[in-house]
Amino acid sequence: MNYRTLALAAAFAAGTIVSGQAMASHHFESSLVRKEKSLNQLDNYVFQSDRPDHTVFIMSFNPLPKAGQELYSTDALYNIHVSNDADYQTGHTFSFRYDSNGNYQVYMLDAPNADAGAMGDKIGEGHVDKALKLDNGIKIWTGIIKDPFYGNSPSLGSMRAQLNDGTPYDPGIWAAAGGKSIFTGRKQATIVLDVPNSLLSKEIRVFMTTAIKQGDGWEQVQFSANPLVSHTMLFENDALKTAYDKTRPTTSGSFKNIMAARIARASELANSRAEPIRYGNEIADLLVPDVLTYAPGTKATYSVEKRNGRPLADDAMSVILSLMVGLPVDQKIPNPKLYKSSFPYIIPTTVN
Repeated sequence: MNYRTLALAAAFAAGTIVSGQAMASHHFESSLVRKEKSLNQLDNYVFQSDRPDHTVFIMSFNPLPKAGQELYSTDALYNIHVSNDADYQTGHTFSFRYDSNGNYQVYMLDAPNADAGAMGDKIGEGHVDKALKLDNGIKIWTGIIKDPFYGNSPSLGSMRAQLNDGTPYDPGIWAAAGGKSIFTGRKQATIVLDVPNSLLSKEIRVFMTTAIKQGDGWEQVQFSANPLVSHTMLFENDALKTAYDKTRPTTSGSFKNIMAARIARASELANSRAEPIRYGNEIADLLVPDVLTYAPGTKATYSVEKRNGRPLADDAMSVILSLMVGLPVDQKIPNPKLYKSSFPYIIPTTVN
C-alpha cells in the first residue's frame, strides 16, 4: 500500500516527528528505492481466482510511473514467495525479470525462501499489458494499473504526530481530510499471478521481495507482506526500516519487541486496553513473522477479526491501524473500488 507516494511523504513530513532523515513514504525506506522508484514495493494481495481451484497473487511496485522513465527495473528480480509450510521449507518462488522493451521472463523455484537471486527454471516469457497463459495452468498479467489502495494519509500523519508527542489519541482526526484519499488518480506497476491450487498446500504463507544485481551476486532490496507494517510499527526510524527490508519471515523475529512497544504505546494513548504491554505483545505475535496467510479455495478477508489472504476490496489500512490502537478506526473516506471480479482483477491504464 501499503503508503507509497511523494504526496504521502509530504503529508507525513508536515505533521510528523521523524528519526534521522525526513520520512518519504511507507516504502521509500532506503536510499536505493528513493532513487530507483521502480524497485519500490507497494501492496500485496492474495485471494481466490475466478477460476475454480486457483489462487491469485498480486504484487505492486513503482508508485510514480511516468512515460520516458524506467517502469520496471531491468537490473532487478521481483519475487513472489509462497510457502506451503510454517517452516518455509517447501513451496515456490516466482521471479520476474524485465528488459527495456517491456518483455519479461518468469521463473519458478521449488523453494519459498532461497537466497536472493535464486531463480529456478524459466517457465515462460511475455510482454507487459498482455495476458499470458502457461501450459501448467498459470496465468500472468503485468503492467501499469490504477492504484486500488486508498488511505487518509494526512490524518495518519496527525495520528503519528500524536504517537510521537505522547498526546492522547483523538479519533476526530480522521474527519479532517474532508473525505479525500491522496491516492486518487495515482498509478502503479503490478504483477498478477493466477496459480493452480495443485501447487499449493491447504494453508500457505506469502511474502514478496525485490532483489538487485550487485557484482557477481544479488542483494535483497525490500521485503513486505502485510500492509503498513514497517510504515507504522517501526517508530519513524529509517535505520530500522532499512534493516527490516533485509529480513525474511525466518529472520525478522528481533523486530517483534519493537513492534510490540509501538502498539503498547498506541493503545495506552488511546486508553483502549487495561494492559497495553500484553496487548502489544499479542498483536506483535500476529504480525511477526510478516506473511499473508491464506487457505486456498476459501474466501479471502482482511479484517481485525480475521486475516485470510488479502482481497482487493478490504480496507487494509483501517485494519492495521485498528490493531495498533486497539479501537475501530474509520478513515472517513470511500473505497474507490478500482478492481473487478475477473482476471486480471485490477484496472489497467497507461502512463503519461
